[in-house]
Formats: sequence, structure tokens, C-alpha cells
Amino acid sequence: MPEKIILEEQGLRDGLQTLTRVFSTEQKLAWARQLAASGLRRIQVASFVHPKLVPQMADAEAIFAGLPSDSSVVYSALVLNVRGVERAIAAGVKHLAISLSASDTHSQRNARMTLKEAKQAFQEMTHLAKAHGIAVRGGIQCAFGCRFEGHIEASIVLQLVEHHLALGVDELALADSTGMANPRSLKALMTEVLRLAGSVPVALHLHNTENKGYANVYAAVEAGVRQFDTAFGGLGGCPFIRNASGNIATEDTVHMLHQMGCETGIDPRAVAQVSLGMEALLEQPLPGMLYKLLQNQDICLI
Repeated sequence: MPEKIILEEQGLRDGLQTLTRVFSTEQKLAWARQLAASGLRRIQVASFVHPKLVPQMADAEAIFAGLPSDSSVVYSALVLNVRGVERAIAAGVKHLAISLSASDTHSQRNARMTLKEAKQAFQEMTHLAKAHGIAVRGGIQCAFGCRFEGHIEASIVLQLVEHHLALGVDELALADSTGMANPRSLKALMTEVLRLAGSVPVALHLHNTENKGYANVYAAVEAGVRQFDTAFGGLGGCPFIRNASGNIATEDTVHMLHQMGCETGIDPRAVAQVSLGMEALLEQPLPGMLYKLLQNQDICLI
């Protein structure tokens, strides 16, 4: 097993955007501070999208204005169009996630663009962001399957990987947006992706819709992936995909990786406290498992 695995916390973006409740800017910033204190060094805190479509993210500018000036933590945001990039530039964002979908149907529902149109828009957004010194993480959604179209050919995903690399993205991220990936096919595809990427870092964004998320983490680590997106308590899911459940839980993933001998630098108990607080606010359990065990601070972890 590798010595170091990097996790990017996305609960404050991917998690909160799926909840009907809209939390205050102050509450979000408090969570960001808690998550950073747990050892997380990459935290996605907002998306610059239309506030009428995703009201939970309407305060993106205020979030970035209120973040601590801690150079040891990468605070990032998601954008879907050029207007979002322009807003992010004005807000002083230094790291942007820009993505498109490998599924034409999902692309039209999620971004209101065909895949062909999305590729052109991706190019425009990437050029604009990089012209302003912003690091770009190029994402590919529905890389392992689509609820609308079913199987996504590996050749389509690999062509999009080459498309992103040709535009000079600083990182790649493949998303199992629907949770349809299985360990065997994921390992095979990621081996090819890593070969194409070379020295460009590659991350995986895994959803646990079919309860295979953690098995897919293991398969990806074996393939050579060293970076994953997670969300505290297992929050999240795509609002434009029916029955898309949450991400793999940060604390669960950290605990499993630690058991496997991998280093993350993250305290799962500290993350679990954020999840417990969210459960209390929502008055319902979250999808993650470990935080429930850690309600008892005396419980042992191996």
C-alpha cells in the first residue's frame, strides 16, 4: 500500500447542495474551520452556479471572502460555465474544478449543453481560468456509467482525458456520478487513465449509490490512484440524477485507509464530530457509518 493518500473534502459543496435546508455563511465557515482542523488540506467549499437553480450555493462569494488565509489548505470551488469562472476570478479563487459529462444526456440535464457544446465551453472556461493564474482540475462526470444512457464506453472517457490534458489542466478527476462503477472495470479504466496522465495528478470522485464505493477505493489504490474526493457523513449526490446518493464518507474512507497502512494526515474522530453536528441539525441519520460508532468517544479504532 502507498504511504500517502490525499483526500479532498466536498461535503460543503456536493453535500450541502443536495439538502433542502439552506445554511448560513457563518455556519459553513465554521464547518470549514473544523474540517481544516481535522487535518484535511483540500476542501471544496462552494460552487459558482445560478442561485435560483442551486440556492444552497448562493453565498459563494461571501464564503471565499470569509475563509482564513491559510496557505496550507487548498480551498476550491466548482463552476459550470464562463459566468461562473468570471465570478470565481472576482472572488479571488485560486483553484477551480471545471468538468463536463461523458454522457450526452446527463450533460444536457446538468449543464444544458450537448457533449460537443460542453467540450467547447470547457475549453473557454479553462483558458479563462488559467489566464488569471487559477489552477484547473479538469473533471469527467459519469465516467463509469449513466442512469440515462447505461454503459459509457471507455474510449469516450479516454478521449475526454486526452482533451483535458491537451488544454493543460493541472489535475484530472473522474467521477462515478451515478455509483455504477465496479472494482474490476474501474481498475482497468484507471490504469489506462493514469498511463495517459503521466505526471498530471488524477483523482476519483466516488458515489456510494450501489454500496461499492469503498471497494472501488481499494481497486483504485491498487491501480495507482492517490487522490479521492469524500464528504463528511457521506453527504452528497447529483441533483440532476434520480436517486443519486451521497459520496463515500470522509471519516469512513480515512479509517479504512489507515487500517490498510496508508497515511492521510486526517483525524477521523474530528471529522465525525462535524457529521454528528449535521445529523443533529437535520434530525436524521447521514449515510456514513463510522460517525455513528464514534458517538462514544471511548470506542477503540484498530
